[in-house]
Amino acid sequence: MYKQTETKTTANLSNGVEITPVATLEDGCGGVAHIWVDDHCYVLGLERMEALTSDSDEKLIVRPTHHIFWEAFEVLKTLSSLANNQAQPPKVG
Repeated sequence: MYKQTETKTTANLSNGVEITPVATLEDGCGGVAHIWVDDHCYVLGLERMEALTSDSDEKLIVRPTHHIFWEAFEVLKTLSSLANNQAQPPKVG
């Protein structure tokens, strides 16, 4: 079960773009999810170790997910509306 934890300051997508999460969730078994803002929308992604090319070392990257699990949905409901472009990190706890 994922639980909201202290928000990480940055994470990296597979294309090398650095994101600034507005919320981070962890499942206690090594699973980490981040919510960030892109193009005035909230995006949910999962961390994973991945080699970006066949001859490169594995790196920790974030891949957007197509599914919104219920724990992330609960966190999304606590985030501010993006209608006025004022996303604020939620309070943990």
